[in-house]
Amino acid sequence: MKGHLKPLLLTLMIEGHEVNKVLVDGGAAVNILPKTMRKRFGKLMTDLKPHNILISDYAEKSSHPKGMILLDVQIGSVKRMTMFIVTPSKANFNVLLGREWIHGVGGVPSTVHQKIFFWNDDEGLEVLYIAKGR
Repeated sequence: MKGHLKPLLLTLMIEGHEVNKVLVDGGAAVNILPKTMRKRFGKLMTDLKPHNILISDYAEKSSHPKGMILLDVQIGSVKRMTMFIVTPSKANFNVLLGREWIHGVGGVPSTVHQKIFFWNDDEGLEVLYIAKGR
C-alpha cells in the first residue's frame, strides 16, 4: 500500500506538443513552468508578462519568477488556457499543475489510484489513467 507515495505524473498536450513528467500537485497554488520549457513551446522572453508574485518552494526558498504566460493545455478531451508562472529554477518535472488548473478543469487527482478524474462538456466524467512503469 505504497501507491499513495508516488507523485501523480501525467503526459498531456501543451500548445500542441506532447509533454511528459507533468506533476499534478494539489498543494501548489499556482502552475509552474521552468524557463527551459518555455523554448520548447516556441515562446520568447518577450512573450512573458511581468508579474510581481514571490514564490516559495517546499524548503521555504523564495524566488522571483521571470514572468507569467498563458498556454493552451489539453487533458483528454478538455482544452483550457492556463496561466503559468515561469521560474528560473530547474526541476524534476517539466511542468507543475497546481490548484488553479485542477479546479479549472474540475479535476479530482488521486495519488492512491494514480488517476485523475475530470469533467468534460460532452460525456460528463472522464478518467485519465497514469501509465504504469513510468
